[in-house]
Amino acid sequence: MRSLPKKQTNMKTYLTFLFSLLSILIYSQNKPDVTDIFETGKNISKNSHQSQLEKKWFSNIEIEFGINHEVRYDYALYDNNDVLISGVSSDLENKTSYGILYNINYPIFDKLSIGAVGGFQYQSQLKISALKLGGILRYHFINYESVNINLMTAYNIALSNNIDSEMGNVRLGLQFPIKRSDVFILNLNIFSDYNFYGYTKKVFNETNERPGNIIFRSYGFSLGIQF
Repeated sequence: MRSLPKKQTNMKTYLTFLFSLLSILIYSQNKPDVTDIFETGKNISKNSHQSQLEKKWFSNIEIEFGINHEVRYDYALYDNNDVLISGVSSDLENKTSYGILYNINYPIFDKLSIGAVGGFQYQSQLKISALKLGGILRYHFINYESVNINLMTAYNIALSNNIDSEMGNVRLGLQFPIKRSDVFILNLNIFSDYNFYGYTKKVFNETNERPGNIIFRSYGFSLGIQF
């Protein structure tokens, strides 16, 4: 029986673990288990070339797409005498988000790199637009051109007038290469995203409604070029 070419075998392995990870993210009732993500990355890395690279700066530019699985709006209700009645939380319709990120990184150890992040994200629910400025930490299973688990934190800089600028984005992802050339590496990043915004406008237009904050939890992926 003829065996599959090496490239086809690697792609088949990547897709298998991709669907496994997506299943974990979609059907988990809690936050994604870091152990599951780590094991998935370790298994994918078994097909990577084991080599030590000279330390140097590297960059990523990524286009991202996310699907919200929770959108929570927290606000307060006051009576006509401006006395607090109660705090209220409401679930809003889950919609999509998209954006673009750029990060520049440096490997501080053989398997650990740190970087600075800048980008833009748009939430179609409530039409929220924000710039992002923050940092990213990556654990690389082989080297900085291989599979990695990444943790990003970012400050949201308001572009739309319905939010305030504040710290509020945390992202946990698993990134792996799907195509290589002499010039760049094409990467796929699968992530779980948490976004917190101070919200400034009424959502339900109730007379005594006072906006508080809005929280987005989503799963998504980004396709990027590393160079």
